[in-house]
Amino acid sequence: MSELKELSWEVQETVHPLPFEALERRGVRRRHRRQALTGAGVAVAVTIAVLAAVLPLGKVTGSEKPPAAGVSMPVDQAAEKLIHDKKSGFAGIAFATPTRWAAVWMLAQPGYTWNYAAVLSRDGVRTTAPVSKTGYAVVADGDDVLALSTPTSMKGSDPTWAQALMIGLTDKGRIEKKLHWAPPTTEFGDGDVLMGDGPLRALNPQTGVLREVKVPGVDNSYTPQRDTTGRWWLVGARNSGVGNIYWTDDHGRTWDHSVISPGRMHGRLAVSPDGNTLVVIPGNKPEMARPDDEVPLRLSTDRGDHWTTVATRNSTYLSSPVAFDNGTGLALYQGGKDRELLRPGAGTPFTPPTDLGEVIGVGDFVYGMQYNGNHVITSTNHGKTWKYIDPR
Repeated sequence: MSELKELSWEVQETVHPLPFEALERRGVRRRHRRQALTGAGVAVAVTIAVLAAVLPLGKVTGSEKPPAAGVSMPVDQAAEKLIHDKKSGFAGIAFATPTRWAAVWMLAQPGYTWNYAAVLSRDGVRTTAPVSKTGYAVVADGDDVLALSTPTSMKGSDPTWAQALMIGLTDKGRIEKKLHWAPPTTEFGDGDVLMGDGPLRALNPQTGVLREVKVPGVDNSYTPQRDTTGRWWLVGARNSGVGNIYWTDDHGRTWDHSVISPGRMHGRLAVSPDGNTLVVIPGNKPEMARPDDEVPLRLSTDRGDHWTTVATRNSTYLSSPVAFDNGTGLALYQGGKDRELLRPGAGTPFTPPTDLGEVIGVGDFVYGMQYNGNHVITSTNHGKTWKYIDPR
């Protein structure tokens, strides 16, 4: 791991900064979505986050039976009305397996406030989460998914904790639990799910406890994910911006880290299920990125001991790293007419669907939200062909 700890890229290498730090992965697509939902010239702060908390998934085919045919799923009429309203917009999705997912829908209200609802689907069985004014996050928990109506902050005094809910769909049917605040911690449990995109949080799906996790030297965490060895990985950054790869093998008792790219902010990391393949895109520089600024797309097939630069691209349009157990990966480049689905370790890029807005990996299965549309686009063959799904 010595080289990983020393990971820094020579000045001679061409470097591209990342297009999506504050609006990571959602930038262009989110701007289009705001225009579609609110009309030109109206800026609305959308608070939905699809939280990357990837647990070991094996071949992601689903290991449990679906609820029995006689199990009755509650129907929330207000949620159904919002989800199927012609003016509602698809705001986020998380898959746990190709047949288990949760999706978030939102609808503008008078005064440019928002209502949200969520759909959960498990091997063909469907339920909804109630309408919320604070938004939903959707997250994978092993080979199941959860929809979380989260509080607006992690302060225990925040009154929105009273409405915070966790909704799941298991082999026994629909579950609904209140979320509970607990003081910040430095360690988390083996059954906890980590969530990032800001302060690192740990959710215990059994108890509904949601608490902040403090990582030494880290103010904000991105893309937490767990491999099949039990190691949790994430990108950790200080408020000053510099981002590093962090990992823990003992549930936060100790952390190790490596430099993503000296002087660059945040960054994106993808880890294969077995933890051997890593794909990294460094972040942008603290100053405003230049139009010609570039970052390297980096690949490791030995758990980060050695790295190879497989491509360099303009930082504004390179995103969505994905890593597979076979030593290859994906990354999406959306540079105007030059749209590519880069394939680190696998050779010639594919041409992605023109409306593919992002790529997220779950084992060998990949998916992404439709650019300015209400479908999810999925692939079961590492991005060679794609299928459109209406996540209602």
